[in-house]
Amino acid sequence: MKKIFFLLLLFSVSAHSQVLNGFGVFASGTSSRHDYTNGNDPLNYPNRILLPESHRSSERISWGIGIMAELFNFFGCRLQSELEYINKGAKEKNELISIESDNRRENTNKYKYIGFNNFIKYRFETIDFTSSLLVGARAEYMLGKATPAYEPVSSEFRKLAFSPDIGIGFEPFTIGKLKYIAELHYNPDVLKQYDKNNIQVKNRTWELRIGIMLRNRESVDIDCNAPVYRGNY
Repeated sequence: MKKIFFLLLLFSVSAHSQVLNGFGVFASGTSSRHDYTNGNDPLNYPNRILLPESHRSSERISWGIGIMAELFNFFGCRLQSELEYINKGAKEKNELISIESDNRRENTNKYKYIGFNNFIKYRFETIDFTSSLLVGARAEYMLGKATPAYEPVSSEFRKLAFSPDIGIGFEPFTIGKLKYIAELHYNPDVLKQYDKNNIQVKNRTWELRIGIMLRNRESVDIDCNAPVYRGNY
C-alpha cells in the first residue's frame, strides 16, 4: 500500500513527464554463494553429519534473463520495474560425510527463482554516455531447487524471499530510440534463507547484465521552462 501511495505521489508531482519512458530485455551472468552459521556444539549435537558446519561456500556461476520497464521521470530519477528469471545457489566443496574418517565431498545446491524487482534509478547524463545508480529491492519466488549438499537445511530455504539490491549502470550514447545498457548489481540477503535449530543461512549474489531498451522518444523536457535536451535520452 505504501508503494502504491509513493508512486501516485511521484506521478502527481511530475505530471509533465510520461509514465512509460521505455522498456527492454536483458540477460545476465550471476555469481552467488551461501554463508552458513551453526551455533551448536559440534561434539555434542546429534546427527552432526547431516548438518552444515559454519562456513562460506564457493561461488556458483549461472545466468538470468528478464524484461524491464522505466517509469516516470522526476529530475533524473526514474522507477525501473522488472520481471526476471534468475538462477542462484552455491558450490559446497567440504561437506562432511563420515565423522570417523572425516571424509568430505563436493556438491552444488541450485535454486531457480522468478523475481519482481523495483529500483529507484538516478541517471547522470553526459555528452557521450549516461551512468546510473540503482537502489531498490527484489521479491523472489522459488520455482525449483536441487539440494544434494546439506539437504536437511538447504531444502528448507524460504519459498518467498525479499532482499535489497544496489547497482550501477552504463549506457553509451546512440542515435535513435534503441539503447544498449550494462548493469552490475549487488544483492545480499537481510532476511535469512534459513533460521532454525540455531543454524542460519544467507545468500549473496552478484549479477552482471547486458541488455537493450527501446525509449519512446529521443528528447527529454528537463523542465517546463527549460530548453529541450536532445542528448542521450
